[in-house]
Amino acid sequence: MKKINIALAGHTSVGKTTFTDTLLYNIGSTDTLGRVDDGKSLSDFDEEEIKRKISIHSSVFSTTYKDNIINIIDTPGSSDFSGEVVSCFYGVDVVILIVDAVNGVEIESSKLWNRAKKMNLPVIILVNKIDKERANYNNVLENLNENLDTRVFPVHLPIGSEGSFKGIVDILKMKAYTYEKGGKKGKEQGIPEDLKARAEELRNDLIETAAEANDELTEKYLEGEELTPEEIMQGIKDIILKKEAVPVMVCSSVQNIAVTEVCDTLISIAPESNTREVIKAFDANDKTKEIEIKLSKDESFVGLVFKTVMDQFAGKISYIRVFSGVLKAESEVLNSTKDRKEKLSKLYLPFGKTQNQLDRDAEEGDIIVCTKLPHAETGDTLSSLDRPVILPEMELPYPVHSVAIKAKNKKEEDKLNSLLHRAAEEDISFKVEYNKETKETVISGMGELQINIILSRIKEKYGIDFITSPPLVAYRETIQAPAKADYKHKKQTGGHGQYGQVFLEIEPLPRGTGFEFVDKIVGGVIPKQYIPGVEKGVREAMEEGVVAGYPVVDVRVSLVFGSYHEVDSSELAFKIAGRQAFKLAMEKAKPTLLEPIMNLNVYVDEKYTGDIMSDLNSKRGKVLGIDNIGGGIQVIRAQVPQAELLKYSIELRSMTSGTGSFEIEFSHYEPISGKIAEDVIKETLRRKEEEAKEK
Repeated sequence: MKKINIALAGHTSVGKTTFTDTLLYNIGSTDTLGRVDDGKSLSDFDEEEIKRKISIHSSVFSTTYKDNIINIIDTPGSSDFSGEVVSCFYGVDVVILIVDAVNGVEIESSKLWNRAKKMNLPVIILVNKIDKERANYNNVLENLNENLDTRVFPVHLPIGSEGSFKGIVDILKMKAYTYEKGGKKGKEQGIPEDLKARAEELRNDLIETAAEANDELTEKYLEGEELTPEEIMQGIKDIILKKEAVPVMVCSSVQNIAVTEVCDTLISIAPESNTREVIKAFDANDKTKEIEIKLSKDESFVGLVFKTVMDQFAGKISYIRVFSGVLKAESEVLNSTKDRKEKLSKLYLPFGKTQNQLDRDAEEGDIIVCTKLPHAETGDTLSSLDRPVILPEMELPYPVHSVAIKAKNKKEEDKLNSLLHRAAEEDISFKVEYNKETKETVISGMGELQINIILSRIKEKYGIDFITSPPLVAYRETIQAPAKADYKHKKQTGGHGQYGQVFLEIEPLPRGTGFEFVDKIVGGVIPKQYIPGVEKGVREAMEEGVVAGYPVVDVRVSLVFGSYHEVDSSELAFKIAGRQAFKLAMEKAKPTLLEPIMNLNVYVDEKYTGDIMSDLNSKRGKVLGIDNIGGGIQVIRAQVPQAELLKYSIELRSMTSGTGSFEIEFSHYEPISGKIAEDVIKETLRRKEEEAKEK
């Protein structure tokens, strides 16, 4: 029995969820045709999804069709939930990129295409909404060829266009299928006369593409021999797997035209769960040792938790892709990522918001659900106890929107933090961390919408009120010149006193180097047992600099001289001396503030490029370049201070009427001076005074 694991992905509103609902209805997985608009979609079942009429979470469906196991993951289209999409990509073998028949490649489509490419995942394209006004199949094909760095070849040809769309010609079978209203499957018929020439042309292109799969087929084709149907099909599969060309299908999921034929085509050409044969992993006992995992049920068990749901009744629900081996209910496996054993109970097959108990062992290629695994989180590798391995870490998009949060009622602070961490466990792209420097709890995600939905749930379900604000920026301090200082710590008490004297030399290091401590003591002027105390004191002093109390970085500290007392000296005395000597030296070394600089990629329609560039310049940004990725979409690459980007997700949405999106990651620290530095120092000191009063 073949197993096919697919993720449906694409820009928001291209019809992924409607396609899922229609497909499941057509193949008999459900008796009810769910619809987003009436709140009865099988895929969008969450309260917020029903209310907003958009997908917020991925939905997983395990079903069978024509003796094939098909695992379908319907993913959200909004960039606010892109982390959910990417984590699901790790559980599948092929991405079905759905594009709108009028709009073609849009911003999220392009980003998802690039993400699939980066992850080495094959892609098949589905052109949906071909019944829309102004839909033109030839235009879409041209758009795809222009805007994706690949070659596309149609495996479907629409019969009719816009409102007259009524079926397809399947180029693989060279058969036509037309639909009557309410029909689940098309009626097979001859290819319409007006489409025969075009169908033959596409068939020839398809055969030529298949012949490119390997030298043997190429030679046979060039010598004028006909490829057999089996050779053509295998050639197409190989081309898809090699990612040398991309097939294009077509349907109207709203009108339920050609959806079943799309499923039939997928069964014919989509890579199966074990087509890759092997995947890379690391030995859990020696993480530098790379090994290959054979995708076979005859191997040791290896699985990946690619999705986690926190259910108020069932508790933690873990979605697991089985890559190799067999997994039995009531068995024990190793969570290799955390080096903890996990005791399994029953195994289930996911079907949207429900789970159906699995009446067999889970095997390679299955996507299953386990409940109440105590340690498992999204991204964790599960493996057999006798062969512990770890799959490569998930590479998720960097959070782009952050807010500081605290409970209005301090007594509810612990409960709020617990709920936030629970949300982070469920949504891997949502982060919660306490910043020791700024003394704030900061939550971060892929956009304002994602964070607002999480917070509104907490407020409505648990009645907790909270205050949010832009997070404080984690500045740093450094020095710009070398300096020297000495400090003698001398304290006499009734018994033993305290004595330690150190001479320090400090000098700046290249940006990003961090800290170096150099012991230059000769002749035993400071005994060796006290030198670690000096370094500890220096490190303590570096936790709070002299400019505005921010941590100090990129400094070399050399201990060059000192003195001690045979009775009164101790490690503590030298720690105090080291701390004070460093502060004195830093004050002489032209201390300055550093601010974090972020790498920023902004994806926008080209008509907004001028406005975005102007805005970035006003934010002290440096534009590094502009890349045209097709479809009128441009990527503006820039470096911008983090302080200028705290509300950028809101600002960009406003500037681009909600169409723009961006990616961000930390780059480096840069010095700031003048009025900007003065304002930062002034605000920092004001905040510290307020904190002191509150205490």
